[in-house]
Amino acid sequence: MDSAVFEELLVSALEKPSKKTLDALLAQLATAGNPIPAPVIAQLDGLWEAWGNDELDDAQGAFCVGLAALPMADSPVFRKMLIAGVKATLPPYLTRTPVMKALGVRDENMSLAEISARLQRLVALKNGVIIFLPGASRWGTAGTVDNINASLTVNTFGGIGGSAAIPLDVVLKDAVILGTGPELLRLVDANRLISAPEFRTIVQRKALTPVSEAQMQAMAQAGCARKFDPAGFDRYWKSATGSLSNGSSRRSCDGRSLKEMDLLLTGEEAGAARFSDEEAAHFRRFFENLKADTAAREVKLLASIVARITPRATPEQLKEMMIPLLNKALFWPAAPGKVALDRLSVWGELAAKNLENLAAATAVVFPEEYQAECAMRIPLKALNAVCASISEEMLYDFYCEHKTCSADFLLWIWKNRKKRPSEELLELVNVENVSRALSFDDLPKAWGAALRELRGLLLDNVDFQKQLIKAADGDAMMFAAVLQGALFLSPGERQSLMVKLARISPELRDYLENGAGQRILKAGIGVTDTGAPVEQEPNYTSVKSHKRLMAELDDIINVQVPENREALKVARAHGDFRENSEFDAAKERRNFLSRRRGELERELTRIQPISLKSVRVEDSAVIGSEIELQDENGEKEVYQLLGAWDGDPERRFLSYRTRLGKAVLNRKVGSEFSDGSRQYKLIAVRPLSPEIVAELDA
Repeated sequence: MDSAVFEELLVSALEKPSKKTLDALLAQLATAGNPIPAPVIAQLDGLWEAWGNDELDDAQGAFCVGLAALPMADSPVFRKMLIAGVKATLPPYLTRTPVMKALGVRDENMSLAEISARLQRLVALKNGVIIFLPGASRWGTAGTVDNINASLTVNTFGGIGGSAAIPLDVVLKDAVILGTGPELLRLVDANRLISAPEFRTIVQRKALTPVSEAQMQAMAQAGCARKFDPAGFDRYWKSATGSLSNGSSRRSCDGRSLKEMDLLLTGEEAGAARFSDEEAAHFRRFFENLKADTAAREVKLLASIVARITPRATPEQLKEMMIPLLNKALFWPAAPGKVALDRLSVWGELAAKNLENLAAATAVVFPEEYQAECAMRIPLKALNAVCASISEEMLYDFYCEHKTCSADFLLWIWKNRKKRPSEELLELVNVENVSRALSFDDLPKAWGAALRELRGLLLDNVDFQKQLIKAADGDAMMFAAVLQGALFLSPGERQSLMVKLARISPELRDYLENGAGQRILKAGIGVTDTGAPVEQEPNYTSVKSHKRLMAELDDIINVQVPENREALKVARAHGDFRENSEFDAAKERRNFLSRRRGELERELTRIQPISLKSVRVEDSAVIGSEIELQDENGEKEVYQLLGAWDGDPERRFLSYRTRLGKAVLNRKVGSEFSDGSRQYKLIAVRPLSPEIVAELDA
């Protein structure tokens, strides 16, 4: 059991006990050990305390009932919760006192495992299902449950006519319950003897409750093989253990090709019994012998087979069965983030139900990090199924580490912003990620729909546009620069979009109407398209500042992010996230590093380092010159006019990107100007001192 995941799920269950959270918590407990360790059980006390005074809902009830089926230590507190859970999961007519007594939920001498088995039988009892009563060696069909007298009407057959009211306690104790269908009549008919292997196959396929080998022998002795004496039955039961009596009775695990296995699975009706360990071993051997080129050529059929196998296998069986398919099945590559997209196309081709099962198998076989890597690459159609078992935090962590975001994943975030609200994930829906995702072309067919839909949202959806502006956090220059370089838009579309966005964002409108934004306006924003390309103006800065920013980015990627990842793991291990200050601090640090990394990567793509010793200073204020200003009060100030990232107020280093820097840049000596708050006159321009040049060119 993953302790960190367990504790995180436990906290979530305390705050919001949803079905998804409780199912995941139960799955973790199923791997905790046999028996479940006492310290783990003790951690559940918080749940019982929180739920104890309220009526349980379906999800909480199912969790309590499911927990009883695990190797769980009994206690008065849990027994009370189990009673409430049974009442929450059963129909009202089955929660009458006589039925509850037959279940044994209040009997302290009855184990939790026995109660769980009895409950499973009670739920399986439907009108018309076939049952076998080992104590009476009797076959029959189930009638109605009498919830007053706690009995079940059984219509017997197999040579014994009539019907009888069987005490519910007897039925729930050890009855074998099967589904319906004409093939079940063959189990009882002594005049149509079937082979022992076929008998076992039909029982395993149709069983609605667990059935042991001894029970199957008793069923055969009271059914189709009842004419044998003990010695004859023993020979019958041990004979023909190889092939079945006829081809129509072959099990799906006996398929000799993918197509045959598919046909056999189709013949095994929905609701068939769980696979036995022997059947699971057969599947594994088949997948071991499956050739890689066959798996690639028939990938959709293979994916469908894996999906249909999944609901009938335990997690342990599934892991063993699927080991041979790792790296052999195209839908499970070793590194999803590095393979060609067409290898993952099957994720967009399966039917919805099969997608859910394939995603469930992926969640069992692979760790959460692998699933997150898949989520960044697979088509939108499969994302709801795959992301169901991945936390928002893991998805965000993976993005922060790998900086990859597909159009499909961004669209999934946007579509699920209310069902799975996460401010961190919504931050990924920003103009840079959207522009980068839409810049990919020649994508396989399965990814085309999301690309078109995301593009439509960008151009026409006001809510989506507001999200992009919000994510830009007032950086109008960056926002405009990204869209200027958006080659997936025609010039006309780009201009129209900028006009729409300017109506939403005052910062963007001001930028487009003033200063550097005039270049965009002159290129045709809001007027007839000239067809002329709009170039993105670089940010000039010194060699020293450029190297400093590069070093900071390298330190974040290779030192600080790995350190933060380890800090998060350590903090998670402390448990109880509600009072875990270390976890909160590590999480805040992660968010800061992600934002800072994005800022640096964005800036470094448009920075142009310059050598200040090559700057010629004449009679105009240029980058790399010393300027002397006189304000409206006659006071004189001297500045070094430098690059965008060279500002230092204490040393009078003035960045040309500041308000004063923009106002004075390229002015001639003698010019008068305003920076918006004060009036100035440029009275002198001089070259920088050799010391400053040497320092900033280093």
